[in-house]
Amino acid sequence: MAGVLASTAAAVGIIDKAVGIAKKLADDSGELDKATLKLELANLMSELASVKMEVITTQALLFDAEQKNKKLEEQLKDKQTFTFNDGLYWKEGDETAFCPKCYEVEKVQTHMIFSRAVGSYSASWYCNNCRNSIYPKSR
Repeated sequence: MAGVLASTAAAVGIIDKAVGIAKKLADDSGELDKATLKLELANLMSELASVKMEVITTQALLFDAEQKNKKLEEQLKDKQTFTFNDGLYWKEGDETAFCPKCYEVEKVQTHMIFSRAVGSYSASWYCNNCRNSIYPKSR
């Protein structure tokens, strides 16, 4: 947000300078020779181009901040629908577990694969993404 404020402050400063040039042109228009008038108009156009660039920069910064805000809102919403139980993350309405390592460390929601207990092997959840295995107490 500091970038947006700095860009906005710069734009306001440039606009103030452009207004000063425009006032000078309006007040001294009868006294200015053609060359000086052209120079002042060129200065005015340069300042207006600079302010246009600052406004574009501000728009880009605001768009980026808006995208980050949306992403954080989605993460918060997801966090409210996930529960942690028996070493696994579960999403409301989903019967497949999510990998805790991927969810917490990589910030990725990865479904795990359940393998039933067979012979001497315990039941487990396996993540194809990070190769993590969880052996739950229940299920």
